[in-house]
Amino acid sequence: MNSDVFEEISAHLPFQVEACWLDPDSDTLLLSGSGWRLRVSGPWRLTREEVIEASRDAEVRPDMADGVRSLVGAQIVDVQPQSRFNSLDIALLMNDGRVLELFSDYTYDIWLLRIGDVAIEGPLQSSGR
Repeated sequence: MNSDVFEEISAHLPFQVEACWLDPDSDTLLLSGSGWRLRVSGPWRLTREEVIEASRDAEVRPDMADGVRSLVGAQIVDVQPQSRFNSLDIALLMNDGRVLELFSDYTYDIWLLRIGDVAIEGPLQSSGR
């Protein structure tokens, strides 16, 4: 059940973002810190107050890389379903009000969150409810 996954992630929060990198060749977003790391190969967007600061699918702008790098030093303080309509992907809420939303448009658009020895891969499976 998806709520178990959200509870598992929440139990380990907050995560300090110590490194952040966007691979220009594969569009893969990588975030990491002490004891955790996140790899996102699908679509994502970074928002603040519903304004998109950076996105994998946005037209490449010089300031987009800065938006991604600005995550270094932020803390991930909460995790929620990406939207009320989609509980298969996650949204990571930062201490500064930004939100990193992950999307899985296709089965190969995955994200992988490792917390110590635990690996959580999305899109999460539907509970059928």
